[in-house]
Amino acid sequence: MISKIVDKLNQLQRDSSYSSSFDVSIYSFFYERNLIKDSLPSGVPSLLNALSDCSECYYGLQIDSYAEGCFHDCEYCWAKSDLSKVEKWNNPMPLPIDITEFWEMFYTVFETKKDHPLRTILERRTPLRVGSLSDPFMTMDKKYGVTLEIIKILNHYRYPTVFLTRSHNVVEERYLDYLDPTLFSIQISMPSLNEAFTKVLEPGAPSPTKRLEALKTLTDRGVWCTVRLNPLFPIYPDGVLSRSLSSDIRTGFFEFEYINTLAKYGCKSLLTGFVHLDMKVVNLITEKTGVDLMGFMSGEMKEMGEGFTYSNSEIRKYYEILKKRCQDNGIEFTTCYLGLGESYFWKDQDLWDNKEDCCNIKNKVSSFVTETRMIPVSNRLKIEFPQMSFWGRCLHSVWQNLKSFFFKQVFDK
Repeated sequence: MISKIVDKLNQLQRDSSYSSSFDVSIYSFFYERNLIKDSLPSGVPSLLNALSDCSECYYGLQIDSYAEGCFHDCEYCWAKSDLSKVEKWNNPMPLPIDITEFWEMFYTVFETKKDHPLRTILERRTPLRVGSLSDPFMTMDKKYGVTLEIIKILNHYRYPTVFLTRSHNVVEERYLDYLDPTLFSIQISMPSLNEAFTKVLEPGAPSPTKRLEALKTLTDRGVWCTVRLNPLFPIYPDGVLSRSLSSDIRTGFFEFEYINTLAKYGCKSLLTGFVHLDMKVVNLITEKTGVDLMGFMSGEMKEMGEGFTYSNSEIRKYYEILKKRCQDNGIEFTTCYLGLGESYFWKDQDLWDNKEDCCNIKNKVSSFVTETRMIPVSNRLKIEFPQMSFWGRCLHSVWQNLKSFFFKQVFDK
């Protein structure tokens, strides 16, 4: 298998305008230890927003530099939850994607006339998202360098990309040398500045302080950064803000004053989305922190189903207060609906400072002009699910368009 990768790399070196110094021998480590059973994880992006529960995602063309795990091992991560069920999470470590397949895709689209399923999407410079399921800037990239090579390839082909991370490693010079502010945006996740709680929630991730320092470095370098306060944990029991209920208890996981701290480190954009947890994570947090999260939920929400979440009215109050705090600190505000249901994409748009983009990158990074919502639903399905019948795609497309139309009419403000 290694020989095939080497052959492909050599062919690309001969034919492509991009010259790579990537060491493909790194894959030998994984094959020799039988960590890769068949083939390497694909180097071709997927369309996250082909699915109905995230069809409104602006940047649904996504890929991870490492698959089947992440050493940050965040307890609330839905990828961890899903892959753990089939014993594919950190078993025993994340696996590097096939970087030659990634390079070959860009070479094919931009240097040949050959067919490629993503040709139209890539030719339109539809922004790519890196880091949805695994952090691209894990320490392991110092050894394997897959993320660094991805950045170099994207830089060569002048391709707009947003990177999601919880790591301060993003500000190492080897990355900064290629992070062109006209091409790339960084989203840094910081759900809490409480060091002890962060260690429980994100046991393998760098501390909030290191992330704050990375934020300042990137901002000073002119790279457009958004802080992801996502998941947003509550301060008070459900109903305290929306119904003026009285309570003396607080989680201690988050405080509105955090926004002042973010501003001191140069934060210019904040994206938030309220937390929704399954019982396994709820119980872990209760065990490790002594905070009974279920005791913060309202009786009505407990009756609606399993897991931890808050009422719509209370979530809205948190968003409104955060919006005001951001305004006071010169920070632009937006919300993320993923995990909460499509209605949240539409109902909170009045709070967005950038009405054209819930990730608040358009009009900030010059290369971000298009987005995956512009791709017809039927085309997304044809690319992501080629086995789906024509009529199946039609029915799904009609349903999704009707649903979006309905929500837009209901929540248009």
